[in-house]
Amino acid sequence: MAPEIARPPLTEQPWLKEFLEAQGFERTAPASFTNGRATVRLDGNALVAIPGDGTKAWRTELKDAEPEAICYLLTNVLAAPSFLSQSELDQRAAQKRTAEEALQNLATSIRDNPDTHSGQHLRRFVWSIFNGNHAINPWRLKDVLDPQHNAWVTEVFTAWMQGFVPEATIRSALLDSGEMDRWDTVRLRAPEQKRLVEAFDAVTDLLNTTPPGAPVPHLTRANGLLRQVMDLLRQAAKPPGRD
Repeated sequence: MAPEIARPPLTEQPWLKEFLEAQGFERTAPASFTNGRATVRLDGNALVAIPGDGTKAWRTELKDAEPEAICYLLTNVLAAPSFLSQSELDQRAAQKRTAEEALQNLATSIRDNPDTHSGQHLRRFVWSIFNGNHAINPWRLKDVLDPQHNAWVTEVFTAWMQGFVPEATIRSALLDSGEMDRWDTVRLRAPEQKRLVEAFDAVTDLLNTTPPGAPVPHLTRANGLLRQVMDLLRQAAKPPGRD
């Protein structure tokens, strides 16, 4: 049986140098790489990642670890803010400021024109990134907004997806736009109430006339959901303090 050929040290494997350079880290010593703020050092079979904010270093043993596993670990570790370069931190801060300004502009538009077609879609958009109870149609949103509002929505949504728009900032925008005060004043109008009742009646009629079969459980569920919606809306319409 042929003896197993030992792997060369990590410091001698070109893929690691290429990977770290792609992450913005340059070699400063045979076993050390830095992005000007954080440091990655190889200590025998161990990899030590030293954050740039002075917090505790991250260390793991890499003996017999495959390159793919090492790259996966490093990708996740170096993505943390404490391991980012100063230029990356500055870029994130700039993106966050731009998104906050765009969100404030959306709040102003909502405050000034809450009931226009575009205003209603903007209200749904801001609520949708605040909680999970409001759905939006991206196609309609894009279609009704002018280029400037489209740009603001894109800035906010992109930054929000990356975690740069905190809940407190969105809440502030909802307050500034008047949405928080508007929340308890919005009621379904009579025609809208009628459409809901008609939908419930239609599903009930189908449930009563459809013979036993596969559609029945779905109709039963739809019937129950519509009844629940009607009950909740009636409850919401009652004055405070009344059962």
